[in-house]
Amino acid sequence: MPVFQYVVLNGKTTPELIEIEQAIGDKALDQHPVTGEPIKRVMHSPSLTLNHSSGNESKILSHDNLVKNGFSIFEKDSSADFYTQTVGQSKAKKDS
Repeated sequence: MPVFQYVVLNGKTTPELIEIEQAIGDKALDQHPVTGEPIKRVMHSPSLTLNHSSGNESKILSHDNLVKNGFSIFEKDSSADFYTQTVGQSKAKKDS
């Protein structure tokens, strides 16, 4: 659900902004849900993070990058019910 910003209309010199999660089709609120003060929805551009791309994802999830950052990949053996490590180094257990 989207988060909408509202300004509290209480006459303070510094406007108080609140964020309320609502369904996109819900009517705009006119009263603070907790304090009952009058509020007004603020229109602004949405905050979108668009750094995602399939090329960037492929680079981040490449085997070399995963190993460099300490990750491993385990793949299920189709002929049995166990997983085999295909990327990364297994760490030997230390005897205590």
